[in-house]
Order: sequence, then C-alpha cells, then structure tokens
Amino acid sequence: MIFFKNIDLKRIGFHFLYWTFFLFFYVSNKSDNEGYYEYIVTYCWKISAQATFGYGLIYWIIPETLNKKRSLLFIISSFSWFYLVFALLMIFKYFYLEPKFPGFFDDWLGHKMTIPERLTSFKLMLREFSFLTYPVIILGFISFNRKQQRLLKLEEEKKSMELKVLKNQLNPHFLFNTLNNLYTLTLKKDDKAPEVIAKLSEILDFVLYRCNEDYVSIEKEIALIENYIVLEKLRYSENRLDVLFTKNIQENAKISPLIILTFIENAFKHGVVNETEKATIRLKLESNKQQIIFRIENTKPKNEFSKISDKSKIGLINVQKQLDLLYPKKHQLEIEETQTNYTVKLYLTL
Repeated sequence: MIFFKNIDLKRIGFHFLYWTFFLFFYVSNKSDNEGYYEYIVTYCWKISAQATFGYGLIYWIIPETLNKKRSLLFIISSFSWFYLVFALLMIFKYFYLEPKFPGFFDDWLGHKMTIPERLTSFKLMLREFSFLTYPVIILGFISFNRKQQRLLKLEEEKKSMELKVLKNQLNPHFLFNTLNNLYTLTLKKDDKAPEVIAKLSEILDFVLYRCNEDYVSIEKEIALIENYIVLEKLRYSENRLDVLFTKNIQENAKISPLIILTFIENAFKHGVVNETEKATIRLKLESNKQQIIFRIENTKPKNEFSKISDKSKIGLINVQKQLDLLYPKKHQLEIEETQTNYTVKLYLTL
C-alpha cells in the first residue's frame, strides 16, 4: 500500500501523454499505402526503445555519473547504454518486426543487412542514434527545467527563513535598547515617561506586526524613524543633542524594514551616549524612481569610551547580510570614519 501512495499519478499521466504524442506524430506521417495496424505496432516498439534509452539516461546514468562529476564515466556509460538499446532494437526488428511486416521495411537502410552487419554498421548507428535521442533531449530539457524551478523554490524558502532569523536577531536588539531608555526615565520619575510609552507602543506595533514582510512603504519606515528620534530626544536634553532629519521623497517606494533604523540606532548609541559635550546627528533620506539614498552623519565622542566594540557591530553585520539577500548587486554601502565624524551612505537600487 505504501508503494502505491508514493506513486505520482500526475507525473505518470504526463509521461504517458508525452509518448502518446510522439506515436500520433509518427502515425500522422504515414503514407497511404501503409496500414494503420502495422504502423502503430512498429512505432509502439520503437517508442519503447526511445523511452528505455531516455529513462535509463536521465534517471540512472546522469544521477550516478554526471551529477557526481564523473564526466568520463558518463560518456562511456551513455554510449554503452545507447549501443545496448540499439542492439536489442536491431535484433528485435530482425527476428520479429520484419518477418511480421515484410513490406513495411522495404525502404529501410538496414533491411538487407545481416545481424552482425547491422550491429557494426556506423551509418545505421548514426541513423538510430538521431531517432533514439531527439525525444530524450526534449524530455531531458523538461526534466531540467522542473529541477531548476524546484531549486529556485528551495532557494526562495531558504532566503525567507534566513531573513526571518536575521530579523528575529535584530528586533530584540532594537526593543531592548528602547526599553532601556524607558527604564532610565522611570527611575528618574520623569514626566516624559507616558509619552515614551505611547511612542514605544507605535514602534512595537510596527516591529511586531507591520515589518513581517520583506518590504514596506518608505512612509512607514519614516514614521518609525521619527518615533525613534522622538524617544531619543526625550532621553537627552537640548544641550546634549542636536538632531536634524531631512526628507526628499519623490517616489513612494518600498524598502526593507529596520534596515535604516540600525544605522540610526548606532549613531545614537556611539555618538551620543558616550559624548560629554553636545552631539550632532544629521540624517537625510531621498527616494526617486531609480533608487533610495540614505545618509547619516554623527559626531564622535572625544573620550576614551568612544571605541566601538566587536559586540556592538552585530547590528551592522546583520544589516549587511539582509542587504545581500534583499538587494543582491543592487545596493552600495559606504562607511567613512574620520577623527571627528562617522558617516554612513546607503544606496538602494529599485
């Protein structure tokens, strides 16, 4: 019962129709002085030889040789298999088909040859080779195309799973930092805490429910960025922080969620937290029909705590992996560091 459950009836039906098509193709070329019965019987056997050669090549020889990078063994096995099928077909013609339908083979190239002559005739081999292989080439192309589609589907599923893993790594990292800000304000019993909770709820709504897709509208990403900036402004006094966010959105394009936010988060984390004087952050986001351009520049703290640790680079590494998956060969990331400033430029081709 298990064997029958594993049978792909749809695939069997397709192959049956495939060979039936060739039978009708041969029969349609029948001359008027030939009978249908002998034509159908003869070509049923010939198609059986084509199918035997084809399935042996596609499902046995190629998986065991070519797929395992054994090219020489593939060539030897293919020609050996062809010759075996060719020899069986010649023998079958000689002892069964020709005696049964003598008039059918009058014009056939090897009609007057003996068995040894047929099995060693290069002209006959060449003719039968073309006959046996052309349906196999079509079947092989169909089989190859189906495998490519399956590989593409698996690649897409792998890509989707990898993106989910990366986002699951990024979201807790982002939420932890935001909750940390809220915790600091509650300890101080700051009146800004309710506003922080309101902004945080909007951010949570986006992170947990709206950024599960690979791409979101750039307007939603801007709203997230503005909420995050408000949270950071509430955390620091005006004499500690100077933030300017400019936008030039000509086209409401789509963008991968949280990609830009990671750079902004790093700017606040490394440009403001350790700064004893006033920190400056400048953000610019542009969007047109061709690309999205993001630029962020922040001043570097002038103290010994300004060095970025390896652990703090996890977010940037995560973003780079997401860019490679979502924008393959369609993104350009430039990171520039001087003694006083840290600048990131991101170009995304649409």
